[in-house]
Amino acid sequence: MKKHYQQGYILTIELILIITILIIGSIGGVILVRDALIKRHQTKVDNQITVVDANNRPLGIAVSFDEHQAPLIFYTDRGANNTYRALIGIRDDRFTSREAVYYDAPNCQGSPCLKGLSDEATDSQGVSKLNNTGNVSYINALQQGPNYAIGQLGNSVIGQLLRSTPQQCPANSEQILSRYVSQKVVTGSPCESFEIDKQPADSSCLVGVTALGNPLLGTSDQGLSQSCDTCQTGYESQGDILDLYLPQVEPLLNTALNALSLVGIGTNVDIELGTICCPEGTRLEDDENIVETLVFTILQTTFELVGIDLVNNLIISETLNLIGIEPGITYCKTSLNLVNAEQVINITTGEPALSSLTPPFKVLLPVHSGQNRTTWIHTPPKGEGERQ
Repeated sequence: MKKHYQQGYILTIELILIITILIIGSIGGVILVRDALIKRHQTKVDNQITVVDANNRPLGIAVSFDEHQAPLIFYTDRGANNTYRALIGIRDDRFTSREAVYYDAPNCQGSPCLKGLSDEATDSQGVSKLNNTGNVSYINALQQGPNYAIGQLGNSVIGQLLRSTPQQCPANSEQILSRYVSQKVVTGSPCESFEIDKQPADSSCLVGVTALGNPLLGTSDQGLSQSCDTCQTGYESQGDILDLYLPQVEPLLNTALNALSLVGIGTNVDIELGTICCPEGTRLEDDENIVETLVFTILQTTFELVGIDLVNNLIISETLNLIGIEPGITYCKTSLNLVNAEQVINITTGEPALSSLTPPFKVLLPVHSGQNRTTWIHTPPKGEGERQ
C-alpha cells in the first residue's frame, strides 16, 4: 500500500499564541518607543530658549544668560579667514556684547575701534566705571580670532556687530572721546563720554634729600630722605621716561633753587634723584608740561622735608611762575591699545549681519501639553530634584 505524506507546517494553538504575543508586543513596543522619543523631543524643545524677532524669524537657541537674564546666542561669522562665533546678548529691543566699542568723536560717532583679545590693561571698566569689573570677552580670545562687539548703529539702539581688524586704530589714545557700552541698562543709547583713566604717580622714590652740615658750627650732614630705583610691589619704574627728560629737568631745577635763594628762601640741601613709579599696566603721562611738573614735584618734596609749605607760600609761587613752573601733579595713565573695527557682513545676503532682524525680540513659549490640550505639564528645573 502506497503511503502519502502531506507537506507544510502544523499550526498548533501554542504556536499561534506565541506569534500573536510577539506581534502584539512588538507593535506595543514600537508605540512606546515612539511615544518616549516624541515626549523626549518635546521636552527638549520646551526646555530650549529659542529667540525670534518680530516676524518670528529665529535668531538661535540661547546657550546661556547674562547677568540681566538676557539670553546669549552665537552668531557664526563665515566672512573671516576661519569660521568664528560671536557671543551676542539679546534684549527685547537691542543686541549687547561684553566688549565696548571706542570712537574718536562725541556721541559714538566717527571711526569705531576695538581692544585686542583678552586685554585687561587697556580698559577693564564695566558699566560701573570701576577698574577690573568687566569689558573683556574671553570667548573671543579662546577662539584666537578677531574680537567682536556691538557698536552704534545710526540713531537706533539696536546696535550693529563689529569685528576687529589687524590695522591700528586711526585715532590715538588722546583722541578717543566716547565708547559704546551695550551692556548698560538704559532706555536710550548706551553711549558715554570717555577719557583715559589717570592716577597720581608714586614719587616716594624720586627725591633723596640730605641737609648739609656746617663744620664751623659743628653740625654734620643729615639724611632727610633716600631716593631709590626699585618700586614697591604692584608698581613699575618709569626710569626710561625720567632719563629721557633729565637733561631738561636738572637745569630747570637748579634755576629754580637759585631763583628762590635770591628772594631769601634758600635751602642748604643736596638733592639726589631716583625714580618715579606707576601702577603696573600704566605709564607716566608724557605731555608738554612733564618737565615743569617733575621739577615742581621735586621742589615740593624737598621743601616739605625742611618744613616749608611750597604750595601756599605766595613768594615761592610767584617766583616759580616767573620761570614757568606752576603747581602740577605727575599722573600715570593707561595706554589704549586699540585696533580698527569693521562691520560684519553676512556672506549669504551681502548685507550687514543682524540687519535683517526686526525688534522687538522674544522667546518662544513651551507648547508641550496634556491629552486634553488644556493642562500644562510641569517640568522641574534640573538639579533641584523631582517635585511631587
